[in-house]
Parts: sequence; structure tokens; C-alpha cells
Amino acid sequence: MPPLITLRLFKNCRSFALALSVFILCFIPQQIFGDDIALLRQGDKAVQEKDFQAAEKIFERALANDAENYRIIFSLAKAKVELKKLAEAKELLGKVLAMKVANGRDVIVYMADNPEPLAAELVDEIVMPAEDGRNNMRNYLDTQKAEAIPHYRLYFKKEGKMKLVPSDQVRIQYDGVLRRVHELVRELDAKVKKRLLAQADATAPVEMILIEGACFMMGSELGDVDEKPVHQVCLSPFKMDKHEVTQASFQQTMGTNPSLSVAGDHPVDNVTWDEAKEFCGKSGKRLPTEAEWEYAGRGGAVTEYHWSQSFDGAKGNFCDANCTLNIKTASMDDGYKTAAPVGSFPANPFGLYDMAGNVTEWVSDFMLENYYQISPKKDPQGPPSGESFIVRGGAWNSSPHYLRSANRTSFLRDFRHDGVGFRCAASQ
Repeated sequence: MPPLITLRLFKNCRSFALALSVFILCFIPQQIFGDDIALLRQGDKAVQEKDFQAAEKIFERALANDAENYRIIFSLAKAKVELKKLAEAKELLGKVLAMKVANGRDVIVYMADNPEPLAAELVDEIVMPAEDGRNNMRNYLDTQKAEAIPHYRLYFKKEGKMKLVPSDQVRIQYDGVLRRVHELVRELDAKVKKRLLAQADATAPVEMILIEGACFMMGSELGDVDEKPVHQVCLSPFKMDKHEVTQASFQQTMGTNPSLSVAGDHPVDNVTWDEAKEFCGKSGKRLPTEAEWEYAGRGGAVTEYHWSQSFDGAKGNFCDANCTLNIKTASMDDGYKTAAPVGSFPANPFGLYDMAGNVTEWVSDFMLENYYQISPKKDPQGPPSGESFIVRGGAWNSSPHYLRSANRTSFLRDFRHDGVGFRCAASQ
């Protein structure tokens, strides 16, 4: 990673009492540029030599000079991870993730010998000038020559020319964090959060809700073909987890966390059917049957949603105005871009949370589209075999249609997606 240096705003220029600092910053820019670059190179060298304590100190010095430089923040966070200062690393990574993501390679260039900023496009971040002079652009570093100074290859828009500029004579300011750097930060952030979860104390016992045995009408005449015919099902008493299984609970039981966006109080996602089944088994429970799930999800209601016949965007987490997918319902706002902490929305009449939205939930049944035509009335267990397993309830990345109590969807058993989770049940 090359030294990506952002412009300091010369806050010292606001105070006459700091005139000396102003003079140093404004009239001797070459030395400032070189010192900043030198610090970053020293820090990178310390990292290569695995002297992470030295790297931490160097990057902290650099950050004191340029507090909003995401390159420095990221480098310091990586050093702190190696030093097992995970909470400090998490705070630094969160600061970068909160920054705007750059959508291109447009930059503002601040030259050491030119007070005016120049609009340019960054073509390459580290290149070297050719030695023979016949070609002024080379796309690689000569690692045998440590004294060589890397150059930026920049296309200056006003001049309409491409130039190589020594990196220690220029500052470049991106319109946000480069996308690929943002992805690296996000990946490291997830690893740090998972390590912190692993160090956390054991979670409290998961609360379950007793669901009394009863008969109900399963399916919907207003839904898809696999929801028909509406038919009576009678269930024995059972218990259902009050909340979706959280990442903290899953990680402490399974020793791993497949979730893409890591937060201990969020539902575990990106989990396969077999992993969900294994977790429930290790917890002395099982996956609910599809019939149990629908009865519990309805909470005694006979309407399309457990709250009414029509959709209410405040009752469940779905793809709303905050969602980035093209299926979003832009006229509604549930307050979350992706998954929410479990229990963030009102419980259904049985006291169960997130039975509509947040993450769609695996159940134990194989999918068979016409199963309702042959389903037994008493405690149906689903078809004896199949190619995929059913998920219920809809998710943060679903349209309102999928949050209906009767909606049925299925995925292959090894399917992973950040909109798929589960909860457990137990026989009474």
C-alpha cells in the first residue's frame, strides 16, 4: 500500500500566536511532505520487521499530524491487532468505515511547489521512472534499490497531460476512502469483532416461549401456489426461541461465526442448514418444523401478517428506503440498512420477536411445492426427502411479500447468505 496522504487544513493558520507553525506549514511544504512520507515508510518497515510496538508509536506520531488520514488509521489499527489491542483497533477501524467511500480515482493534488490544488486522476499509485529515459513510466518497483523514490502517475485534467510525480513532493486527497481499501478495512474489522466476541463472557441462557398445542389454518389463498390449499393442522405443545440466534451465542457454542457483518447482538447470518441444525442439537434443541414455525409466527392471527392484513413497515425489518437493493420499498423506512439487533421490532402476539423480517429462518422441512395437498393433519414433519430446505419469515433484504406468515421459500442445505439465519425449537 503506497503512502496515501491527505491534506491538512492548516488549522494553525487561524491563530496569530502560532505564527511560527504557520510559517513551517505554509512556506516550507517540502520538508513537511518528506517528514510525513518518512514516518509512513518507517512504520511500514517496522511492520515488515514485525516490530509492531515500534510501528504503533510511529503511526501514532503520523496520526497526530494528520488525524483524518485513513491510510495512517488503517496501518495503526493493523499494528494494534498484532499487539492484541483489539478494542483500540476496533475503534480505529470503525472510524475508517464511517468515512465516505470514493467512487472513482479522482483526486485533488497539492504540490510542494504550487499553492493551488490541481484536479487530477490517479492512474497508478506507485511507479518508477525508467532508467534509460526512453520511457518515462514504469509500472513496477525495483526492490533492489531501496533508495528509489516511488512516483504517482497522475493525469492532470486542466493540462490534459499525464505525469510522474515523486510521492514525497505531493499530497493527494481522495473524495473518500478507496473502495478496495474500504473492503480490506471491513474484512479486518469483522475479524477483530469475532475475536472480541470469542473473548466475551458466556451469554445468558436463551429464553424460550411455550406455545400451547392447538389447531390452525395453515397457508394462504392470497399467496403463491405453494401456499395452497389452506388446510387445518393440529400441533402438540412446543417451545420456540424468543429471539433469533445471535452471533454471540452461535460463536460461543460453535467456535466460529460465519456472519458477514459482525455484531454480537445481531442474528447470526450466512449460516447453512446443517450448521443451524448442529447448533440447535448442541443446545439441546432442534429446528422447528415448518408447521410449528408458521403457527408460532402467526401468533394466533389469521391475517397475512401477524399484525394485520396489510403491511406495516414499522413492524419488521425488510428492504426499505435504507436498503441498497433494487427491490427496496423507497416509501418506507424501518430504520435499518441491513440486519438489526434481535428484538428491535415489536413482538408478535405470542411474545416472539422478528418472526417477520430481519433474517429469514431455516426450518427442518424439505421443500415440496404441493406438500399441502398431502400433508397430514397432526404434527406434519414435511416430506421425507428433497433437494432443498424451507426458510421462513423474510429478511432485511426481502420485499414485504416475503414477510407474510404463510410465505414459503427454500434454499439448498449449503446455501449461505447474509439474509439467512435461524432460531431453535424444543418439544414440550
